[in-house]
Amino acid sequence: MTKQETVGSSDVEKNPQNTASKRAFQSHYDESFRASPATTKRKIKERCAALVSSSSTVIFMTLVTIYALFGDDVRILALDKSADDAFIVASSIAFFLFLAEIAIHSWCTEGYLRFPDWEKIKLSQTLSISGRERVEMVLSALKIGSFYFWLDLLATLSMILEIPWMSPSSLEGEGDAGSLDSARAGKASKAGAKAAKIIKIVRMVRLVRLVKLYKYFSENRQKKEGSVVPDDKSVDNMPPESHVGAEMSDRTTKKVIVGVLVMLVVIPMLQVDSLQYIDEFGMQMIFERRSALSIIGNQTPEENVQSIQSWEFSEQYFINTTDCIEMTYDGFNDNQKEFGMIPLGRSKPQNLRQSELLTLTIEGEGLKGGQSSIKAVFDNSEKADEEAFLNILLTSFVIILLGVGTMTFQNDVNNLVILPIEKMVQLIREISENPLGKEFSFNPEEIQGTDDGMETTLLLRTISKIAGLMRVGFGEAGAEIIGKNLNMCSDEHGGSSMNLLGNGTKITSIFGFCDIRNFTDTTECLQEEVMLFVNRIAHILHSIVAQCGGAANKNIGDAFLLTWKLDTKKHEHNYLGDRALYSLLKTMAEMNRHEDFICNFSPTALGALYERMPGYKCRMGCGLHVGWAVEGAIGSDKKIDASYISPHVNFAEFLEGSTKEYGVPLLMSDSFHKLLSPQVAKYCRQVDNFKKSVHDNDVTGLFTYDADLDGVEFKIAPEGRPSARERKASRAMRKTLTNSAQPKTKKSSSSIIRSRMMGEAPDIILDDFSVKVWETDEDMVSLRMHLGEECRAVWSHGMDAFIAGDWSTAVVKFNEVLEITNGMDGPSKHILGVMEDFQFTIPENWPGYRIL
Repeated sequence: MTKQETVGSSDVEKNPQNTASKRAFQSHYDESFRASPATTKRKIKERCAALVSSSSTVIFMTLVTIYALFGDDVRILALDKSADDAFIVASSIAFFLFLAEIAIHSWCTEGYLRFPDWEKIKLSQTLSISGRERVEMVLSALKIGSFYFWLDLLATLSMILEIPWMSPSSLEGEGDAGSLDSARAGKASKAGAKAAKIIKIVRMVRLVRLVKLYKYFSENRQKKEGSVVPDDKSVDNMPPESHVGAEMSDRTTKKVIVGVLVMLVVIPMLQVDSLQYIDEFGMQMIFERRSALSIIGNQTPEENVQSIQSWEFSEQYFINTTDCIEMTYDGFNDNQKEFGMIPLGRSKPQNLRQSELLTLTIEGEGLKGGQSSIKAVFDNSEKADEEAFLNILLTSFVIILLGVGTMTFQNDVNNLVILPIEKMVQLIREISENPLGKEFSFNPEEIQGTDDGMETTLLLRTISKIAGLMRVGFGEAGAEIIGKNLNMCSDEHGGSSMNLLGNGTKITSIFGFCDIRNFTDTTECLQEEVMLFVNRIAHILHSIVAQCGGAANKNIGDAFLLTWKLDTKKHEHNYLGDRALYSLLKTMAEMNRHEDFICNFSPTALGALYERMPGYKCRMGCGLHVGWAVEGAIGSDKKIDASYISPHVNFAEFLEGSTKEYGVPLLMSDSFHKLLSPQVAKYCRQVDNFKKSVHDNDVTGLFTYDADLDGVEFKIAPEGRPSARERKASRAMRKTLTNSAQPKTKKSSSSIIRSRMMGEAPDIILDDFSVKVWETDEDMVSLRMHLGEECRAVWSHGMDAFIAGDWSTAVVKFNEVLEITNGMDGPSKHILGVMEDFQFTIPENWPGYRIL
């Protein structure tokens, strides 16, 4: 190793930060070097774009455009033929400048020169959209070039007609139109005039290039307004231009351009060509020949005959080659005829209307002095017919242009502004009428096409999301609050007022109260992940309750309040009691089935959970009761909760709390039990009879549906293979979930049962409810399998004896139940414990119930 290398190594060892900096610099340099080709290309594009959009370039190309518009007319008006070559050179330069500008824009301006989007066409075949929407999507994808690309190209190509070396016949039309010899040639002069008219029309197409100047100054003004912030705070800052405003401006500009171009091209074509100077020239020749007859006396006979024949030939040729129907001579005094010889078969002046007659008069001084004149009347009916026909076409064209223009402008306004606003109003009206509804006439999530991203579309989606948030946040109890306030008229001060606080509404409902077991210990173990735990349970519970006709009202940490409103005007409640009981039992089964989804936590949280509670299983206690309640908003204008106030709500909570004493997962009051159908009531047993206090007037019977969650294995459908029932009900399920207002991603709607190990929520799909479910649903049958009919009959005998005061018989029967259930029956243990407190001796004056 050399000395220099040794010193370098020593420096590196002493200063490792220096080495890291050098390595970072080298890495950055290498990456920059490797990315230089793409970076260079991008920079070139940016510079070219900046060049063509710069002020100097725009001003220069504007001057070139002005030359292209007026240069050829200035050449003809002010200069002679010797200057044509210089103008041809200038026009050629302008032509290639325009081509270069088009080429640069095509390369560096995004969206200027577009090509068919084949990926979009393929995508259109996979989307579930209507045939019309698919055709529109395909047509938009097949577009080549932009609107302004074709305008620029058309305006540039129009210059070819004025450049002789590109189009050798470009100036022949002009020469024919301006040459007197061609004018005397009759039909040739008409052709020359039409050629000149076409050239002028095509030249007007270049006016569209002035749109570039307008667009440049408009965009430049917007940039300045967006970048300048007023110092005066009293001046309101202008907001940036919206997508809707930009789209409206662009569409309006395009339609105005197209309309003006169509008018410039079509209107001249609908006008009649007038070449009356040919008739005037012919009559002037006849006048000169007739005037020459005045000197016949000074000529030889042969000359006299020749003069007369020359005049008669000129007259006859003129009459035969025109539509002359009458000719009169006046003031010649040459003893010749005073009327021209009109061929037979031509119209008479008296048979034609005034607009169909054309009269020309040639006056002059004769050779002998005095005033002479020739008057000719022409049949102008053919030209009048043509003019009338073209006027009809012109009027029709103007009507069509105005109609189409009005409809297209109105269509843009409707599509971009009016229709979205009307949809917003309709959506708000439907939300106010049915705040809990999920099926509205307009679903913003299904918007597709080129209008996506517009502010009006974003507002529609926002309204839909707000409605979903209100539906989830307020729940069924807040439906009336939402409806009233969305329908609220302006107050007396002109502002919109909200009446969130006021009188409630009395309703009758089934109340379900659910509480997660061991929640305090679980919270201490899971810490931050306890939110996942609660929300996963809520996902299962709420989805099942919603499918069973209920609604979630409160989420209070470890507890959930659920409601099933009853219509007191109807005697039949569509098995609402069965639905409520079934939803809670089904939730318990699904929680057991999806235990791995609910308890999918980090290793640290799981370790702490199972260390404190070995063999932990997520369980929940439930209480069901029916009664009246006051529904409304609770709180202040700072914070409100839409809920229910009633002793019956508190009693449902009391029933849930009592499940621990009775050793069952679910308890229900006798008032709720009376709502049950016979198909399920036979599987429920009364576990107690009591009053909550001596002041209560009513005796409450306590019932349960026996559910053994530990001794049953709940099977999960094979992943990726949902049952036919699940496939059929999948779409309906997604519309009924409480959280359906939130946008659905492709991933969340692709399967029925997903991998719980990855923490993905399962979709719980239920069949349409029927009372047969108590016999056909495997979960319901499995839950009660531990308690057979014989055991249930023994229990019923014991409970009747307990209420009747025959406690000795009751003790025997309850012990018999314990023996059948291997000592696991909770209600038997609890009632035996109650009787043990009285030393198995019936209290004096036993009323058939106990007071808590």
